[in-house]
Amino acid sequence: MPKQPFDSTGVSAKQAELYQLSNADLLTQANLIRSNLVSWVNDNFTLDNGQQAFLNSADPRWIQYTAQVTGFAVENRLGISLAKKGTGSGKLVKTIGTGLECDFSNTSGFAAKGTLVFEVDYS
Repeated sequence: MPKQPFDSTGVSAKQAELYQLSNADLLTQANLIRSNLVSWVNDNFTLDNGQQAFLNSADPRWIQYTAQVTGFAVENRLGISLAKKGTGSGKLVKTIGTGLECDFSNTSGFAAKGTLVFEVDYS
């Protein structure tokens, strides 16, 4: 899979590529995301210097959480989007699970739904 720019268009394109994979291959990608998010992002997206610096300096707790929820979203073929707002020099990245749900019923089985949103706020 070719590298995509790390912007809303690139994230959408990468999602489309991933969701064309077989379930087994998609699970492999989801597990790679969960086990090493930073490497997976570097392997799949073209980052500018600021994005690379931010990713390399991110708190490991945020990386761990983001890796788990992103892996879950990918494995279950849920929507993922990247939104940017503001123009300042400060940067806040939020990982927002919009209606992310995981249900299990003894009659209908497992169901995952919702959308994962990465919001980058430049303030």
